[in-house]
Amino acid sequence: MTNRPKANITEHSLLVAHGQSKKLSDIRKKLQSVSPVEVLQLKNVKPELTDELNKARKLIDERISEILNSFPQGKKNRLFSFRYGSVSSIKLLAISSIFKTLKLDCNSVKLKLIADLNYHGNDVTKT
Repeated sequence: MTNRPKANITEHSLLVAHGQSKKLSDIRKKLQSVSPVEVLQLKNVKPELTDELNKARKLIDERISEILNSFPQGKKNRLFSFRYGSVSSIKLLAISSIFKTLKLDCNSVKLKLIADLNYHGNDVTKT
């Protein structure tokens, strides 16, 4: 019989407990923060239309980030794409379709004014 050295198995916790590192929490906040919505300035268009489109864009961005934040960290984009399509493809749809897809309240904007525009202010009926 040979003498084998005994192995000790020990588990170590993380070097820094979750939530105790200021640098890591700052990085996490930066990654989760929503970039501010750039305000569109459409030429030769009523200011009311521009205002409504900017309100709709803000609602859409907030809803997209809310949905993304509900998914696990490494699978956000993939799970979002499975359910809704890619973020860029959603933004190419008409505002009315985006509101239906993301289940947004259409009473918060005057949807009739901007229903045929996409997120970027382009008319989707013209192809």
